[in-house]
Amino acid sequence: MTKMKTALTKFINKKNFFYRLQQLIILVLHLVLLKWMHYTLTNSGALSTEGVLYHFIGMSLFGAFLIRGSAWWAKRHYLKENNLKSLNGKE
Repeated sequence: MTKMKTALTKFINKKNFFYRLQQLIILVLHLVLLKWMHYTLTNSGALSTEGVLYHFIGMSLFGAFLIRGSAWWAKRHYLKENNLKSLNGKE
């Protein structure tokens, strides 16, 4: 039990708590997107072509937002952690 507690405190501590929270949120959003994909693919025969099209457009937009939002959030954390204003170091 002590080894498990030690490993857990190394994995989650005060220094990296917000990183782990960020990773959890991103994981949950990916699982939601995966479930949406599964739903659409299993029910696409029962949906109209227009309905399937809207589902795929929605999944595409959600995926794009998820990728872009995750990258922005990671960049923000990196800049804040290293006291930078930009990645090229000119500002």
